[in-house]
Amino acid sequence: MNFEQYLQEKRYSAVTIHRYKLYGVVFTDWLNQEQLDGGEVGYNDVIAFMQHMKAKGKSNRTVHNQLNILRHYFNYLTLEGKRQDNPAAGLYVKGIVRKLPGNLLSREDMEDLYRWYQLQLRVDREKKIMLGLLVYQGLRTDEVMNLEAAHVNLREGKIFIKGARKSNERWLPMQANQALELQQYMQANKFKEGIFLARLTRADASKRNVNNRIKHMMGQLQQLNPKVINANQIRSSVITGWLQQYNLRQVQYMAGHRYVSSTERYQVLNGDDWQNELQKHHPMS
Repeated sequence: MNFEQYLQEKRYSAVTIHRYKLYGVVFTDWLNQEQLDGGEVGYNDVIAFMQHMKAKGKSNRTVHNQLNILRHYFNYLTLEGKRQDNPAAGLYVKGIVRKLPGNLLSREDMEDLYRWYQLQLRVDREKKIMLGLLVYQGLRTDEVMNLEAAHVNLREGKIFIKGARKSNERWLPMQANQALELQQYMQANKFKEGIFLARLTRADASKRNVNNRIKHMMGQLQQLNPKVINANQIRSSVITGWLQQYNLRQVQYMAGHRYVSSTERYQVLNGDDWQNELQKHHPMS
């Protein structure tokens, strides 16, 4: 299987594959110039290639796009057994608008939201429990929707998150106040499906209802803090905060990421860091 076939298996469009191949030529030309093989390239070589691109006057956006293709290329080589790792997995360009929200919330911001949401806006307990799952466990909307009573271990204060096509299952600890709220809520309601789908009969209507409730919640939270954008922003803020407390593999597990590179998306490397790394590993006179 060649690189183009690998991209086709990933179901990229013909236009995207063509663009990736053009970027690939830039990298392979540099490899030939440096007399390197793709299977031998290491982290330091990727740093050197980034510096090469910057020296040629390429913008941060162009370097960012090139790195994205390199991650795919090294994944392809790994799949083919031509290398054991992806040296570009943890490298991202600071200042580039990515899929992650730029305006992340601090831990204090999120705890204030959880503390004042029900008190100031007088919402029902169900919404506060949903918010807690976003703020403390960093759950996605679909994970909140699929939560079942059997997934809650009140004795140990833990909650089980089912795996999905793009995520791994995991057990996550709950805050003491969360566990109490959830226990009281579960005792007051009988559940046939998901915890937050109890009052609805049609599964598709239930899904829309949970999504709509969380979207409505975001609008309410903006009354408390105008920096709030959406549930994805809260999840990104939680994962970024975790990386300040725990090691990369721990955060990968807690976030349910299948691949560590998904967790590494929350780490950035700025231009000064490239230069520092290059000078450390490739001293220049």
